[in-house]
Amino acid sequence: MSKCVRYTVTNHTGICTNQTFSNVTKKCDSWIYDPSEKTILSEWDLTCDNNRWKLTLVGTINNVGQFVGLIFAGYISDRYGRRTILTLTTSLSGISGLIHSFSVNYWMFLVFEFIDATASAGIYSAGFILGMEMAGVKGRVLASTIICCMFAVGEMLLGLIAMWLRSWRWIMRMVYGPAVLAILLPILIPESVRWLLANGKHEKVESIYRKMARINGMQITDEAVGAFKEMNMVKLEKTEQVIAPKKKSPVMEVLKSSVILTRLLVCSFCWLTNTFVYYGLSLNSVAFAGDKYVNFILVAVVEIPAYFLTWFLTDYIGRKATLSSSFLLSGVFCLAIQFVPSGTLSFLPLVLYMAGKWCITMSFSTVYIYTTELFPTSLRHSLLGICSMTGRMGSILSPQTPLLAQIMPALPLILFGCMGLFAGLLSLFFPETLGTKLPDTVWEAENIGKVQTRQESQDSPS
Repeated sequence: MSKCVRYTVTNHTGICTNQTFSNVTKKCDSWIYDPSEKTILSEWDLTCDNNRWKLTLVGTINNVGQFVGLIFAGYISDRYGRRTILTLTTSLSGISGLIHSFSVNYWMFLVFEFIDATASAGIYSAGFILGMEMAGVKGRVLASTIICCMFAVGEMLLGLIAMWLRSWRWIMRMVYGPAVLAILLPILIPESVRWLLANGKHEKVESIYRKMARINGMQITDEAVGAFKEMNMVKLEKTEQVIAPKKKSPVMEVLKSSVILTRLLVCSFCWLTNTFVYYGLSLNSVAFAGDKYVNFILVAVVEIPAYFLTWFLTDYIGRKATLSSSFLLSGVFCLAIQFVPSGTLSFLPLVLYMAGKWCITMSFSTVYIYTTELFPTSLRHSLLGICSMTGRMGSILSPQTPLLAQIMPALPLILFGCMGLFAGLLSLFFPETLGTKLPDTVWEAENIGKVQTRQESQDSPS
């Protein structure tokens, strides 16, 4: 019997027996929900045919807001600094999130979902870039891994808070309340020294170095500060000479190279698959058999070892093998769930589900660095931006996948599995970039992995 229809009553005597109801059904006009939790579904009856789409629309609107917010966040970050955008986005997100929790109806909730997502879009990217620019060369990969792990820790904390409070309003207040304190970030963390140097703010760089020396009980001379700033300025000037492209349209350069164009299309599909499957598995975990809170937390927990394993594999077996195998295995695990006999080994579907999330997390982590290494310097930022924007489309579509389960319960996982397998096969056509220098020209990018691109860094343009 569906939760959306009920048998009609034929006998209104007040006595409930089998003869009280007929075999004719009608749509329900009210519902009884679990009193132990308060969700937007139960508060505004976002269920059954007429309203179910409203529930999935929330996730889509959130990702559309992030798509819009990233455009402005990138500009503000490059123009006014990493710390500025981190402070601005986090504090604004906290304020909008608190207002969001007082929504009086579904449409107000949806509007503030968009505002909140737009405001918070730059938080992760700003924190990631700030961390990368603070880390040294040797510690950059480890720093990246730690930052990615914090994303998973945040997911776990969200699951624990939701399990504890079980009220969407109080969950939002608990999560967004501390974010308002981000207005104090300028007191706690310095601006990126690399950004300051790139923008000629030498006095602030000197102030930061002297403060660092004082906190660490060290002495720093004026000559040392001056030499360091001068060294970095020379590096920036050399980089600008290498990167400065000829006045050609990036579109024309891509279209003229079938290798780069094909690579761009495959990379874009890989990004789309990553975001679609990654967020799809996260969202659909709450509908899996068992406690939805525990399932959500477990699916987040598997990400942490996945990030550290990716760090190891990409440096030892290569980018291509790591990316392709993680895609393929993710697809296999998602499809394998359909072949587990119902009623037996009840734990196995969840294990396979978590394994699929593990693998797609690895591919997600790998594709960032791999995409950067596949394109030439003159086109790298533009093409990476195209891949990222294509990937965002996957996260916009993924909240709609629960609707597919209404057609066939296994359909979302079948779609995730097929896309993972296809992306894994396509990624086999990429060249291996482990041990090669970043290509500066289209020709070097086309010939990645060949002898000409395996020169030592001192032979590259400087």
